[in-house]
Amino acid sequence: MRIPSLPISPGILESDNYVKRATSKDTDFMRTLEDAIDKTNKIIKDANQASLKLAEGKSVNIHETMIKMQKADIMLRLLVTSTNKLIQGYNELMRLR
Repeated sequence: MRIPSLPISPGILESDNYVKRATSKDTDFMRTLEDAIDKTNKIIKDANQASLKLAEGKSVNIHETMIKMQKADIMLRLLVTSTNKLIQGYNELMRLR
């Protein structure tokens, strides 16, 4: 029984290919982080608009306003906690250096 050999493309063995994939992952992480910040900012702005409308008497839906405010609070706390963890990890890496 003969096992056929598999063709190997040159791109698999090159280190440049690894660098391209690593760079892609880095930009994906940065894009994800930027998206999370933008989404949090949008939710906070929506909550502020809803509370202003409620205060001005333009909206009578206090339940939806409170839900938006709580959602903004949770998103902000999550973002701050994530940022603190990233800083803590960075400091740990610098300490190990």
